[in-house]
Amino acid sequence: MKIRTWIYICIMGIAIFFTMTGCQKNSNVKQPSKLGTQYNEKGEAVSVSVQAVVKEIDTKTETITLYDIDSGVEKIVSYNGATEVYSRNKVSLLMSQIACGEIVEAYFEGNDQVLAKIQISKEAWEYKKVKAIDLDRTEGIVKLTGRKYKYQKDVAVFYGTEQQMLIDLNERDEITVKGIGEQAYSFIVTKGHGYIRLGGHEDFLGGSITIDRNIFLKVEKNMLIAVGEGEHTIVVENKDMQVVEKVRVARNQEYFFDMSTYEPLEKETGKVKFIISPSNAVLYINGKVKNYSGLITLPYGNYTVTVRAEGYQSYTGILHVEKSEKEYETIYIDLVVDNNATNIPKASTKPSTTPAPTLKPGTKRTANPVTTKVPTRTKAPTTTNSPTDNSHKIYISEPVGASVYVDGVYKGIAPVSFPKILGDVTITLSKKGCQTKSYSVTVDDDGDDVEFNFADLIKNQ
Repeated sequence: MKIRTWIYICIMGIAIFFTMTGCQKNSNVKQPSKLGTQYNEKGEAVSVSVQAVVKEIDTKTETITLYDIDSGVEKIVSYNGATEVYSRNKVSLLMSQIACGEIVEAYFEGNDQVLAKIQISKEAWEYKKVKAIDLDRTEGIVKLTGRKYKYQKDVAVFYGTEQQMLIDLNERDEITVKGIGEQAYSFIVTKGHGYIRLGGHEDFLGGSITIDRNIFLKVEKNMLIAVGEGEHTIVVENKDMQVVEKVRVARNQEYFFDMSTYEPLEKETGKVKFIISPSNAVLYINGKVKNYSGLITLPYGNYTVTVRAEGYQSYTGILHVEKSEKEYETIYIDLVVDNNATNIPKASTKPSTTPAPTLKPGTKRTANPVTTKVPTRTKAPTTTNSPTDNSHKIYISEPVGASVYVDGVYKGIAPVSFPKILGDVTITLSKKGCQTKSYSVTVDDDGDDVEFNFADLIKNQ
């Protein structure tokens, strides 16, 4: 009886063993795995390949940091002379030719610590020379040529080999975006940014500054404006005064635009005589009503001219004012009768329209500004048209003692508060003896105050 019981127990044990191993073989549950590690049934490491983002390459220690796209695992692995390195088209490369932010296929042969082969992924897409990148930071979406791609908040951002956070990405930077499918995995800055700081511009306070016709700001006492590296055209105006200058801004450097070296000159002007029919017509120049009974003096430039009269078709044209040998230019504008209008006055002759003469704008300058080289990492300013919630404030508490700029406009010394500017804004921090730093943030219209505490600025070496 005891023998039968023992045999029964043995048979049951064997059955249970095969049942358990059979479940493991047929299981559809995906077991968790780590980057470069995969084992067979005997517990032996086997070949495996993963899609990954290159985070860092250290050629001295021959190590590479990879971020596994599928598992979200980041790991440092080794490579050696036997490691094969290939381009997308399987052209042999050196490991130093693989850039940070690149999406690759990483292969391991039984050893999860040593890279056997690495190849730039054929499945990856890229958008090059992206300017003024369109980021929805709340939803985690980047728009590229009309298409939307998702990204993680910890998406890889690279300035060369230096890894940054998304908040450091500057809309003035020129970048390359890489991803797979509907997901963006890395932002690589290919062309950076610097600063333009205004000085000696007291005569232009309250006027306007335009940079490349895409940055428009009111001239204030203390301004620090981030721009892309390269050449820029600056136009500073106030009433009838104007300064135009081309400058070159280097990456991570500050260009001091010293306007005290300029002699503020009045804009050169031209005189225009308007002869308009009918005589009761109203003349508008740039939307403002003008009395045209005598000569009208206008600074050189372009103007929108509109003439309206009841019972006549309105006229709109562009007037170009430039230097002329004549004392004044005469502009003839004869409105055409509107046959669809009521109470139409009779006209004995057919009116005609004489177009305005073509004239070019002109400017003058007397000196060149100087450059002050200061290492910086900055963010780009925007226009001053951002909506503001005057009932709530933005508080910036740290770093204490830093000058705070929002979209290029000075707000005070931290700790400081000011009316809550809504939307995507750039907060720039500057302090003597330290590297300038900027952050791109999104301020929601949530009916609350918002506070930012930033890291201490890095001291200049």
